[in-house]
Amino acid sequence: MDILFISGIANDNKVSAVLDKNGRFQYLLNGSSSVAPHMENITEFKSHRFILGGTGGHQRYGFQFHPAVIFNEISDPDTHSHSLGRCIDFCNQQKAPVLNRPEAIQQTRRDLVTEALNDIPGVETPKTIRFSPKTPEDVRKQINAHFTGPVLLREAGTHGGKSLTKIDSLYNIEQQLYPFALDGRPYYLIEFRNFVSGDGFYRKFRIVVIEGVPYLRHMLINDHWMVHRTAREFMSSRKALQEEEKQWIETFYKKPPVELTSKIMKIADRLKLDYFGIDCNLDEDGNMLIFEANANMNILINTQPSPNLWDAPISAIHEHLKAVILARTKA
Repeated sequence: MDILFISGIANDNKVSAVLDKNGRFQYLLNGSSSVAPHMENITEFKSHRFILGGTGGHQRYGFQFHPAVIFNEISDPDTHSHSLGRCIDFCNQQKAPVLNRPEAIQQTRRDLVTEALNDIPGVETPKTIRFSPKTPEDVRKQINAHFTGPVLLREAGTHGGKSLTKIDSLYNIEQQLYPFALDGRPYYLIEFRNFVSGDGFYRKFRIVVIEGVPYLRHMLINDHWMVHRTAREFMSSRKALQEEEKQWIETFYKKPPVELTSKIMKIADRLKLDYFGIDCNLDEDGNMLIFEANANMNILINTQPSPNLWDAPISAIHEHLKAVILARTKA
């Protein structure tokens, strides 16, 4: 049985290459959900990988096998719009079941996700606009037109804390925007919602969703609103915070909160994705503040030596993904 995993080249047509430990070239493709590397040793099917990119016209694709399932790994609509367009054409030609259809991925831009989820009870989506500024004055005008409080400015297609700043005041905005390339490339302005907890810390949950079923991948806690991998350093010397994450993961693994599961099923229904992640904050009443929801997240990679806290959820996610792929071969 043959399963075809599709990756994409970014719009700038650049691909990084590194040497692995055996001296072989490995291509590094960003904007990918990176599932294929974790399915290579599955005995139930044979994995194949295919890379799409470029802006040429219609093309016919043929293989020496017919894929039983296509898994689209292209997951960033900002940086990979060209390869997503090719992927739509490709999938239509193959006449095979597709996981994470490229048409659905196209709708996971930050501004479009906000529109799609903004009326789900208990789910908060900060106002988000996408625009292409060429001067600090363009940024100022958009803030004045659409926002009344602090905002986040983020270059489209960037993740983590890269190319991100919080604008609290328009005073001296030129100086704050000096590091940003305002050359007509797209940016997002995002309403900032203060999600600090009563203890003065900020919490971010990463929830993985497979066919509407949620898994808690991890929880990060920081003393700053920008909560990313560096929060592990902050947590490393605070046993109480480590224990809090452990309790969350173990409880969630055994029985996810019913009301939260209901919200996530509605989110999955709106986004039309088979496999994706949600970065969010959960308040004491179970309300979700969405930071992002898309398939472009590192989920199956575990950088810590086993055994560790994240082995169980990652293993469960992997097994569910494998089961979904096998089930689609019979659809």
